[in-house]
Amino acid sequence: MQKDFIDIYHQALSFNGYQHDPDQLRLAEALDPVYKSLISGNTHPGNSAGIYIWGPVGRGKTFLMDLMFSHLPGTICLRHHFHRFMAQIHQQLRELQGKPDPLELIASKLARQYKLICFDEFFLNDIADAMILGKLFKSLLRLGVILITTSNRPPEKLCKDPLFEDRVRPIITMINQQMRVFNLAGETDHRLRTLTPAPCIFHPGNQNHPDTEQQLTGLYTTISNTPPRPDEVIVLQRAIPAKAVSTECVWFDFEHICMGARSQMDYIDLANRFSHIFISQVPLLGSRSREQIKARGTEDGSLAVKAGERQVLLGSMDDPARRFISLVDELYDRGVNLFLSLEVPLENLYMEGSLIFEFARTYSRLAEMQSLEYQQRCPIG
Repeated sequence: MQKDFIDIYHQALSFNGYQHDPDQLRLAEALDPVYKSLISGNTHPGNSAGIYIWGPVGRGKTFLMDLMFSHLPGTICLRHHFHRFMAQIHQQLRELQGKPDPLELIASKLARQYKLICFDEFFLNDIADAMILGKLFKSLLRLGVILITTSNRPPEKLCKDPLFEDRVRPIITMINQQMRVFNLAGETDHRLRTLTPAPCIFHPGNQNHPDTEQQLTGLYTTISNTPPRPDEVIVLQRAIPAKAVSTECVWFDFEHICMGARSQMDYIDLANRFSHIFISQVPLLGSRSREQIKARGTEDGSLAVKAGERQVLLGSMDDPARRFISLVDELYDRGVNLFLSLEVPLENLYMEGSLIFEFARTYSRLAEMQSLEYQQRCPIG
């Protein structure tokens, strides 16, 4: 096992043909003492208890975090997309219902198992999750667990709702005081590097692929070795209509997978079961935001928090767009191949609305998912 993470980083660049990035090198240097402390058995790498990495999409945040994770013993490290981690925490809280201080029990169990926990795409858009995380992070840090997170936002902007600013301030203060905050703000979106095209997103205006359904039908038949036939899929004990289902593939219309009462838990379940997911008739998702009075807790209602009435800006398709973002995040993180037919060109899918910032990551990920390099990540098929 190598003793310097900087050497590992340089070798990864050379092996993959990636370009040198001075900002990435600075992050590799910041991660080096954490890496050395973990392979040496010393869990106190300097004065911080981890690193909070933030910056624009495609700058290499996840690449560097995963690179270090892959070179450490899997028995002492846990790496999850933030959605998946929170889903597990909620499940454990349900199992521990009625026990005193369940978050302390969860933290103690994690600390016995892991010296390092990595979160990808960390954010706070739910006040219930923010309060859970505040207590959990405090216990994990006290127990000596090193935390590494990636995010598109600096700590101060993790929560966009000023109504809950006082409630999330403790976890933001904790991050700033006990973790090193590193801004990876390079000028290059490395997901837009030269990739081998492998089209998997189609729209009617594309002269090379005018019949989008025919394109998806051909791909589905080739990959699954069977023609599509209408069926349904049971996801978390609920039946979802499907255009086709096979061992490795499932094909939905957009309305059935993103327009109804779907949540991140549904997408986690699908990513666990299928290596290729097809979605038809994705509509224009961006729309002009308008003021609405809305009392809002957790989306799709698992842990509602009384928030009172307040003015918020909402577009007519923001809820389906938010679910679509979550779906792409989960599939990208798991290396699942995604095939889409759009009603508009990809670059026009979300041009106006309150989720412009969030959708930038989705555009970047979809661009990479249309490459042979990404599709070869898929472990099945």
